[in-house]
Amino acid sequence: MKHVFISMILVLFANGTNLLTHNIYERTDRVDVMLSFDSPYEGEISQKRGANTTTLTLSDLTYDKLIENNINSTILQDIIIQSSENHVNVTLKSKNPITVIASKTVDGFGLRIRTKPLAEIQNNQIEQKTPITTKVHEDLIDERYISVILVLSVLILFMLWLRKKVTKKGSELKNQKSWLFKSNSSHLASEKVNILHQKPLDNSNSVVLLEFQDKKYLVMTGASNLLLEKFSKDDIKDDSDFEKAFEDNRKKLDEYLKIQQKDKSENDYRSKLERD
Repeated sequence: MKHVFISMILVLFANGTNLLTHNIYERTDRVDVMLSFDSPYEGEISQKRGANTTTLTLSDLTYDKLIENNINSTILQDIIIQSSENHVNVTLKSKNPITVIASKTVDGFGLRIRTKPLAEIQNNQIEQKTPITTKVHEDLIDERYISVILVLSVLILFMLWLRKKVTKKGSELKNQKSWLFKSNSSHLASEKVNILHQKPLDNSNSVVLLEFQDKKYLVMTGASNLLLEKFSKDDIKDDSDFEKAFEDNRKKLDEYLKIQQKDKSENDYRSKLERD
């Protein structure tokens, strides 16, 4: 009895994996043949191609039936499954060239045999050739590189132009004649302007008494410059004289400040409207 049990176990191991069922799934672009086994399949799969046939040989597999199926498909027309010794042959017949890909399921209990037209595979491979993709990528890099160079060149030229303009403007301001003293530049350089008195009007403007070349000038400085009155050297000797000159020009100052405040209000209102 013990020897019979051992013999049965050896027979089971010798038989290996058995093919249980097969299913065929037809699609417009492919035909799939699904094989199911009674245990995880671990045998080798080889492929042999003929004129109109492709034969897959599955080693270490047994099957006790002969299957012949006719398929109404433009890709695959006949499938034959038959056992021979310790392997199973799956023969696929087609009028046109096909490509066959066999892949096992994760658990090993199934095998999918997928057939597709060979022309479709070749067209996909041609479209996905690396040199074409590389060429497009290289052209894109070249265009971006040239664009960056052009932008940098324009920025450099703009900075040079701006620097030249600022330098020229500074030179003009440096050499510009005074708005108040109409003397030549060489004379201005040798003379000194003295501030004798100063009185603030608001946060932006002040009234100042200046002395230059034997003359005295009462001016308003700040947001804008305004000459109020001109005196001789002997006029306005002390603070009281300065206060008197200031009061004499108070009306003119008030009118000018009102105009200045009105202009500022109008500008502020216009700016607010533009922001809104």
